[in-house]
Amino acid sequence: MAERVSVAGRAGVALQHLLPQHALTSLAHRISVSRAGWVRRPLMAGFQRVFKVDLDEAEVPDQGFGSFDDFFTRALKPGTRPIADADLVSPCDGTLSQSGRIDGDRILQAKGRTFTARELLTDEDAAAPFAGGRFATIYLAPYDYHRVHVPASARLRTEIRVPGRLFSVSDTTSRSIDRLYARNERMVALFDTDFGPMAVVMVAAMLVAGIETVWDAGGPLRPERRITRRDFEAPVELTSGDELGRFHWGSTVVLLTGPEAPDWSDELRPGRRMRLGEALTARSERNSNGSPTSE
Repeated sequence: MAERVSVAGRAGVALQHLLPQHALTSLAHRISVSRAGWVRRPLMAGFQRVFKVDLDEAEVPDQGFGSFDDFFTRALKPGTRPIADADLVSPCDGTLSQSGRIDGDRILQAKGRTFTARELLTDEDAAAPFAGGRFATIYLAPYDYHRVHVPASARLRTEIRVPGRLFSVSDTTSRSIDRLYARNERMVALFDTDFGPMAVVMVAAMLVAGIETVWDAGGPLRPERRITRRDFEAPVELTSGDELGRFHWGSTVVLLTGPEAPDWSDELRPGRRMRLGEALTARSERNSNGSPTSE
């Protein structure tokens, strides 16, 4: 049975169905990239005041941020997020929404609500290797660092860009809208690792102006009107903790691993605050052939 949502929460969700989601998001993007001081300065100041953004760990240009988008996608100072000695690490800062086993093909969204790996990845063949594997869903709040990093050393095989809705990905919405992450606009990155397949899905939301990746820096931030797939003949090699991409405004990351991957740490619980590079699995040792074995 789905969790109950307050009357105010239900009203907010109902409003999202009526709002021109894509038009509002396009407007937000135009405002966020404006370099006019009268636009960016009050917007950044108000955002910092409302969301208590901590810039102590950020790399701030000597002349300040040139736009709100520059501020929002800010980099971290070197060394502020050490990468744990673990097979899989958190790909971002945020709050763990859910994690656990993939039940066949089915992934838990919230109590009483699920979606399938096939729906999320839009491809039955791509989803099949994740049956019986594991998932972790991390929500990025407005005040979080909004770059996403690869959770393990991996080789990028495929990118899938998926058009869709732009519902909020708040806790209230995730408890109210069926198949939320499989309905929203998203970027799916499929990887090979030493422990099998891995998928990192960056899910867009209301006012998220785009998703940028390191292998297509400067390319289109939004998907086309149809699903597009790009297979890499020469895989993009990334080392654990390398930047993968960034949200131009924030959202949610869904991480999938196959059934042979190491299990999640017992410390992972819904509502836990996560930091980029924090271990998702127990510390690992490698056997004589180089493959990981968890303690």
